[in-house]
Amino acid sequence: MNDIFWRTLWHGAIKADTYPSKDFSGTPESSDERMIGNYKNEWWGPADKSPRSIRYSASYKAEKAGKYLVLAAASGSDHYTVSADGRKIIEQAQVEGQHPESASIDLASGQTISVVADYLPGFAGNRFGLGIINEADMISEDVKRFATAADAAVVAVGFNPSTESEGLDRTFNLPWGQDALIEAVAAANAHTIVTLTGGGGMDTRRWLDKVPALVHNYYPGQEGGFAVAQVLLGKHNPEGKLPVSFDRSWEDNPSYNFYYPIPGADTSLHVVEVGHPDVDYVIPHLKYNDKLMVGYRYWTTTGKHPLFPFGFGLSYTTFSFSNLNVPATAASGSDVTVSFDVTNTGNVAGAEVAQLYVSDPSARAQRPERELKGFEKVRLAPGETKHVTLSLDARAFSYWDETAHKWSIDPGKFVIRVGDSSENTPLTADLTMN
Repeated sequence: MNDIFWRTLWHGAIKADTYPSKDFSGTPESSDERMIGNYKNEWWGPADKSPRSIRYSASYKAEKAGKYLVLAAASGSDHYTVSADGRKIIEQAQVEGQHPESASIDLASGQTISVVADYLPGFAGNRFGLGIINEADMISEDVKRFATAADAAVVAVGFNPSTESEGLDRTFNLPWGQDALIEAVAAANAHTIVTLTGGGGMDTRRWLDKVPALVHNYYPGQEGGFAVAQVLLGKHNPEGKLPVSFDRSWEDNPSYNFYYPIPGADTSLHVVEVGHPDVDYVIPHLKYNDKLMVGYRYWTTTGKHPLFPFGFGLSYTTFSFSNLNVPATAASGSDVTVSFDVTNTGNVAGAEVAQLYVSDPSARAQRPERELKGFEKVRLAPGETKHVTLSLDARAFSYWDETAHKWSIDPGKFVIRVGDSSENTPLTADLTMN
């Protein structure tokens, strides 16, 4: 990474303006720099003796047409933004712990762009780096040669302990350069399979429609490579289901507007402890206005659709649901028995996770459109059918009444839905609770 910072051929000198403030106000001290390569992976450091903010202004000229990677990195609680021709393309929030951020831009041959980076150090020193490189130059010719010669190609990408760990928020984008690698291999081999390693969803928009298969591993452990090979070679039928919804972009996530502290809402805490100096803490505040509308509850309630819904997962076989049996009425607070059939309609043995959702359109309080209240995994031979029975207790039909401070059931209509994801529930039946 530092190599990219050091060998970026900026078009002319880089102007570095250091302001005596935290908001780029006042008269700056100016200097000319050859590169922006001060990055150091430091989490902590001494406090600044005086406020500073640094603005880098530079030009970059593309030697050839193509996609260019803009890579930036800082440390600790540093904050920065990067703009190209006046358009902000990268922003690192001022939060504890961070990792490199990147953006991809298209440039014509000979095109010159103006790049401005505003850097606000979190503590003494300078740990900011910025560079630009043509994405094609990052991909070895051997990669393209091997991909072209192979019957199929597997590209293993994602995150590791340095890019996703406790104490920092990883990017929704894949680590820098990985999108370009996938695109290069997919262009060389139409049978390209992508395996993703990481703790959740990530941005796949650049290449998802260019590859025929995607396998999400999460963190599979030391036998993960063997497990993935077993699945890809057909030795094991994949049967995993998503425990979260996968968004197309971080901005689409229903918690996006409520994730970071509210600007200007900080409070202070003065701590006095015998035998220790007094300490003043700044306490950031968040407001969880997403409330219950997180994940699939948000998507199904709004009628919008994520990239992949909660509960989704493909298999080498297919399944169908039928014969839903739900009582027409039930007493409030009583258990309700729901049954249905699941059939393997394909040619190989496999496992399906049947999912039961409950909708409460009669609720007096605002409720999600549906909520998962039961599930069961069934293994089926080709053509086999199993009858599944699930029992729903009172809590399955209850919600927390904020006024009464208890779990409550509002009499009226409930809807029972059964299927293989939060968005695919082919079986439905009404139930009236007295």
